[in-house]
Amino acid sequence: MTERRYPRSLIEPLLVRTAFPESYRIMSQRHVGSPLGTTAADSRFATRTGGYTVLYAAPGFTTAFIETIVRDRFAHRRTRKVSLREIMERMWVRIAAHPATPLTLLDLRTDGCTRIGAPTDVVQARNHAAGRAFGKTIHAEHTHVDGLVYASRLTGEDVYAIYDRSIRKLATGAVGQLAEHVELPGVLERHRIALVL
Repeated sequence: MTERRYPRSLIEPLLVRTAFPESYRIMSQRHVGSPLGTTAADSRFATRTGGYTVLYAAPGFTTAFIETIVRDRFAHRRTRKVSLREIMERMWVRIAAHPATPLTLLDLRTDGCTRIGAPTDVVQARNHAAGRAFGKTIHAEHTHVDGLVYASRLTGEDVYAIYDRSIRKLATGAVGQLAEHVELPGVLERHRIALVL
């Protein structure tokens, strides 16, 4: 039997069985018919060729917006502009777990990476190489893990990364146009972002 990179004895203390909190996902309007759908893509915990996909969502609208739209695009820039078209082409959806269906999540917040011997780059680096390697290892070695919860390096707030094998445990709620979300003006003002044609 192959030795595991992250043995269960290290993983178990950081597993949380929790009701997935109602969270936001921001996505392209072309996927309005499948708001829980995922496709193979390069992201923090997955790769286009990794053989699995990940759904990302955040309880806070601000974090969902910053993680999806802003990221590092304003680093070392004086102007902070986003195309109105980019906003108009997106929607938001609320996601929650099915009633009485808790998820088993690996908690990487605070000292999670340190406690299991994973590089802190897994959750903190702008480069996603460490996170992708980690995500693949956990997906392969710990099939009972539904996903990961970690602190956004951009806002410090919670983000959930759910493996495709567990998306069936989730359900969608309200859906709306990103441009019409009640919190959007406040987020733009706080982060000094101008919408341009």
